Amino acid sequence: MSNDNNELLDRIIEKYSNKKNLPVKNHSICVKTNNCAYDIIRLDDNQYHILINYSIPISEDYSQLMSLYKNDKLIYSSFSKMYTALSMLFGENGKYFDGWKGSFSFPLLIHFHHNGQEFEYLMNIHNIRSSIEFGLRKLVTPNDNIYEKNAIHEPFEEFPREEIFYFINYLVGFLTGFFQNNNTKYNEFYMTVESNLILFGYKKGLFFDDQYESEDEFNEALEELKKTDSQLHFIISKKTIY
Repeated sequence: MSNDNNELLDRIIEKYSNKKNLPVKNHSICVKTNNCAYDIIRLDDNQYHILINYSIPISEDYSQLMSLYKNDKLIYSSFSKMYTALSMLFGENGKYFDGWKGSFSFPLLIHFHHNGQEFEYLMNIHNIRSSIEFGLRKLVTPNDNIYEKNAIHEPFEEFPREEIFYFINYLVGFLTGFFQNNNTKYNEFYMTVESNLILFGYKKGLFFDDQYESEDEFNEALEELKKTDSQLHFIISKKTIY
């Protein structure tokens, strides 16, 4: 993380919460559309926990998620590949997810300018049940009383639906290209989504994303993974925040 990003995070956290930032390694990338340049900065769980209290949720476009899922040129439909690409790009798994319905979380800050004004959004890329959602939220200052904090809002003028659509498509495309062009030797791992009997990971040079029809089949496959390879790393959060 550059010093510029560190100073930016310090200023944003203090701007919304009146609290100081803690020094962490915040990986970042930049996404450029025809309309804007967006800095995407990884947050640790403490930073996200501070900022989420000063944010309002933006509605998700589930038709876009379905379109991404059906596109076999992208890695979006694979939990194992998306998790691997996100962790390689943004660092270790976070804990902002439902431990029964999901298994990974990557909270991010989106910073950009529109019509001469500065805006910040939160995005938490996390898996839930059988899909991956992006959990977009707009940051608002404590004295901004025009927004109902508990209501889900439609997109705002500075970040309209069509721009969000392009942004998410670009980001998934970027993750796909990053994954496909990376020559890193992966560590073997497995993760679970117990609510939907999903088991996914990487073993013996292959990524796998398996969903089972019964709890018995799921448990049998899980036990088989545990006993056949003691070196396989089970990634699970010991503390879940949701």
